[in-house]
This record gives sequence, C-alpha cells and structure tokens, in this order.
Amino acid sequence: MTTKQSVSHCLLALVLAALMTSPARAWNDTGHRLIAAIAWADMTPAARTRFSEILKQHPRYKADLLADMPADIDSADQDFYAFGIAATWPDMVRSFSNPMHAAYNHPNWHYIDLPYCLGGQAANFPPVDPETPPGPTNAVEAIAFNTAALKNPATAPKDQAVALCWILHLCGDIHQPLHGTELFSPQYPNGDQGGNAIMVQQRGAYANTQTNLHALWDGLPGQYKDYGTIRDVAAGLAANPHRSRAALKDSLAVKDPAAWAQESHDLAVRYTYLNGDIFAAGPTTAPADAAARSAVVLPPTYQSQAEAIAMSRIVLAGYRTADLLNLLADQK
Repeated sequence: MTTKQSVSHCLLALVLAALMTSPARAWNDTGHRLIAAIAWADMTPAARTRFSEILKQHPRYKADLLADMPADIDSADQDFYAFGIAATWPDMVRSFSNPMHAAYNHPNWHYIDLPYCLGGQAANFPPVDPETPPGPTNAVEAIAFNTAALKNPATAPKDQAVALCWILHLCGDIHQPLHGTELFSPQYPNGDQGGNAIMVQQRGAYANTQTNLHALWDGLPGQYKDYGTIRDVAAGLAANPHRSRAALKDSLAVKDPAAWAQESHDLAVRYTYLNGDIFAAGPTTAPADAAARSAVVLPPTYQSQAEAIAMSRIVLAGYRTADLLNLLADQK
C-alpha cells in the first residue's frame, strides 16, 4: 500500500468512526414533516395565517424553508410546505455550512436525558461545564424558552420565526422515546447517548443490516419527500380510530412538556430497551471503537412494534403541537 493510499484509508476510517458515534437526530425529516402536517390540519384558520406570516420573517425563509419547493405549488400549499420544512430547520442549522449555524445551533435543546439505570449502575452524567452559557439546557426548557419568545410582542419578527421553528421541531423531538432517555449500565457506565452507542442487528425483512439504536428509531417514519405524500400519509395516520382525538383524549389533556418527556422515557424503557431484555443477545462490553462493538440482535417482532409506537407518538405530537399553537394564536 502506498503512503497516499494509507492516508486515504486512515481518513476513511476516521470518517466512518465519526459517523457511527455522532448523535443521531430525533425523527428524520419525514417524521418532523408528518408531525407538522398533522398539526397544520388541526390548527384553526387564524392560527395557520398568523404563523405562516411569522415564518415569512425568517432570515432564511426562501433559502431554507422554501428550498426544493415545487415550482407549480399554489400559495396555500406554499404555506403548508414552509410550515413542514420549518419543523426540520433546527436540524438544518446543525450544518456548519448554514450561515446561522454559529448563533442558532443548540445541540442540547433536542433532548432531555432522563436516566434509566440497569444492573445497579448509577447515572453518571458528566459535570456541568462552568463555561456553559446561560439558557435552556434540554428540550423541556427549550420549549418553554421559545414559547415565551414567540408570545412576547417585544421579540423581533425574525426571532419569533426562529422560535416557531424550534417549537415545531422540539414538540416532535420530545415524543421520540430515545430523546427522553439515557441508559446507564455496567456496559455503559457513562451512558449510551440515547441509544447512539448501541449497535443493533435487525431481523426479518430487515436482515443483514446494522445501525445504532437511536438511528433505527429516528428512521421509523419512513423516507417520504413529496409534500403531497407527506400530507396524505399524515391524514392516514390520524384517520386510524386508535389515534383519533377522542381515543387520545386523556393524553391530550396533558399539557406539560416535562410529562411528555416522561412518557417518552417510560416507552423507551418498555419498548426500546425491552425492560433491559434487549441485551439478552447483545454485547457484554462496550469497546471505545464503535466499529468493534458487537451488535445486539433484535427480536423478530421488534421492528413492527417499534413502528406502531412511533406512529402513535407522531400523531400525538401533531395534535399537541396544534393545541399549543392554537392557544398561542388566541393569546395574541
């Protein structure tokens, strides 16, 4: 192997290791857009109008929120399209190439680490960096922060638009079970990074595939891109009698995002980690090198059960987002 080839292989290994260990995003773009579509359908006309106008004040409304929009879209669908993309914007701004990255990327806003401890292992969170700037430290605090900014008439229009993007996004994030949970165990004494550190091997129709546990859950909504398809799939999910507003009446009475996070945590314990049984065929150690980790072999019914949980959380997140925005629209 030449020196040039050796360097190339080293660089490739570093890139692959970074990809395997970097935190995954909560729900993929399809998931966030489905939640936004369900919310849009449940919002009052006044709320749709108000928040569409707010989004138009976003500093990158055309560059980001209308990116890749079909040329023949009508004005009403343009508002729907922008609303859906707005729910993904906090993930867009993670990119260093986005001009708003430095000021508006907040990685710790996307989740809250409620600990799940196994095998007598205590939660071992890293100490708080004394240099950490003041402000929200997790998804629950960030929802409150951005809701207050959106309600405050003194907030600059561009900042109201950014706050709305964050509300749309975080109301989705907090309903992803692994965004309310971090597992601590003898295998993962410093935490599993919300499932990012656990490699899993899927079975059945998904044979011969490996991913990390967090990415598996993020990808459960599918990969729909077309805005019309997003709207149709969202309507289909909400049309399920088990996911109707009437069926979810008790859950919709819960208005506190901290309680939404606790729901996600409890679901993660039961359905994501299978009350700890997910490790029955899994690794006994957690090597520092992600590529060297043994993959947990998932039970045959794991994927279908996970999909059912994810779809229910997506619909519930959509309804709760609509309720919050309808309330804010009434308080103007």
